This record gives sequence, C-alpha cells and structure tokens, in this order.
Amino acid sequence: MAWLTLSDARAQELRRFRHRTWMVIALCFFARGADAAFGLHIIEQAPSAAAQSGGNCPAKANRAPDHQHLQFKKGI
Repeated sequence: MAWLTLSDARAQELRRFRHRTWMVIALCFFARGADAAFGLHIIEQAPSAAAQSGGNCPAKANRAPDHQHLQFKKGI
C-alpha cells in the first residue's frame, strides 16, 4: 500500500493547508458574528430561501392600475 502514503513534506503541506483553511472559516464566522452583534452592516445579508422563491410574479409587476378589478380578494 505504498501508493497511499505521503511523504513527510507533502503531509506537512496538507496539514498547514487544513489549518489555514479552518482559520479562514473561523475568521469569517467571527466577522459575521461581530457584524451582527454590533449592527455594523458591513457584510451584506443574503435573503432567505423562502424570500427568494417566487415572491415576485412578473404578471403582477406589469399589471396596469386600471386592471385592479381583476385581482382576487383574499379571505373570501
């Protein structure tokens, strides 16, 4: 199984890469937390998946005001 082993230098490079990757993830986590906690609004908040799904219908956006009688009333 010699083809599955890494040299010591390559193993050290991968270890360093993993360590730096997790440090960047932690930095992003704390930056987002500080932004939210202090209300800095530096990092733009993405809308939730529910807000992105079909909320704006193009047919409703282009409707002229004189066609208001065609809209359905809610609660009937």
